[in-house]
This record gives sequence, C-alpha cells and structure tokens, in this order.
Amino acid sequence: MCVSSPQEAEMLRSISFHPSGDFLLVGTQHPTLRLYDVNTFQCFVSCNPLDQHTDSISGVSYNPNANSYVTCSKDGDGVSNRCVMTFDKAHDGAEVCSAVFSKNSKYVLSTGKDSVAKLWEISTGRTLVKYTDGCLAFSLSSAGLSGRQEHRTQGVFNHTEDYVLLPDERTVSPCCWVSRSAERKNLLSLGHNNIVRCIVHSPTNPGFMTCSEDYRARFWYRRSTTD
Repeated sequence: MCVSSPQEAEMLRSISFHPSGDFLLVGTQHPTLRLYDVNTFQCFVSCNPLDQHTDSISGVSYNPNANSYVTCSKDGDGVSNRCVMTFDKAHDGAEVCSAVFSKNSKYVLSTGKDSVAKLWEISTGRTLVKYTDGCLAFSLSSAGLSGRQEHRTQGVFNHTEDYVLLPDERTVSPCCWVSRSAERKNLLSLGHNNIVRCIVHSPTNPGFMTCSEDYRARFWYRRSTTD
C-alpha cells in the first residue's frame, strides 16, 4: 500500500534510501539532486550550484557508513557528498551509468557508456583499476558500436567484493572480473533474450538478480558444495 509519495516534475531515474530509512535521495532528468525527509516529504537541495550536475542524473547511492553519497550523470562526472570530490570526465566524457561505494566506503565503482568499469579511490580521486579486458570492448566493437554501449546499466560488487559484475549488451551475459587484478572470468549465461538493464547482488550471500527488457527478472544463486 502506498502511504505517500513525492511529486516530481521530471522523470525519475534513480533513488537511494539513507541506511536509517529516514531520507531518500532522488535523481531525475533534471541535474539538481533532491533529498527528501521520508517522514514529512520536505525536499532539500544544495544552495551551491557547483554541487550540482549539468545534465540528467543517472545514479545515486549512499555509502554504508551513511555519511556520504555518490551521484553520476549524463554530463560524464561522478560527485560524492557535498561535492567533496568530483571525478571529472570519469569515463572520458561518456555518460556515467552507475556509481556504488565499496563496503568500507573508501572506493567507488563506476560504469559508463564507454563500456568500461572503473574502481576509484575517494581520498585521491584516482583510478585504481579499469575493467576492460576483452569482454565489453570486444563484443560491442564486433556489433559495430565502436566499443560504446547504447543503454544504461550498472556494475556491482559481489557479496565479498572479490569480483565485479557488469552485464554485456551484445551477449546478454554478465562480464566478471577479479576486483583487485581486473582478470576476466568466463561469461555466465543468464537465460535472458534481451538487454539486461539492472543487476543487484546480495550484500551477504552468493546470489544476485537481473532484470531485462525481455520482461523477466531472474534470481541466481551459487550453491556451495555443502548445500
């Protein structure tokens, strides 16, 4: 049952709950990020224009410590908290599709329409790892897209953060890399027959869900030898 809902003039593109459940970040087609008090639905925005993006917001996410958040945008930048750090042209000017924190809140994993996933160190703003080997760049180039994907999707860590997963647009399978070394693992068939637009991994177990334009959501779980 819907109790109440904020009214936005622009199409919603991303939302993220504060870990306390009291606040909600909302990213829309408008470049200004909204913060809502869930109890009163009062809306807050930054009074500093430099804290805002210049194009539609494509992703918002709180960190596990609940003291900062990261946003990404079609303007190609990634911004965290009250703009304490900006990853300028994070994906060489391509639209940034997603950005999520690591569990220790020291790193951000971003993906972009340049078909690359990147691991950023927040304290320095530098790229530590690029996840590109073979998977997306090769398959998309083969499709005549010059290595750039057409649709937004997001990259995620697995529950141990040993791996990074990102759906591949052409093969409809997730690319998987070792998070520290960027070594690419084998593709996993997801059984979808259209583009995967959303992937969410459990924070505690070896399971994840995928949602596709084939109108299906699928749950995947890796059983241990003791199950």
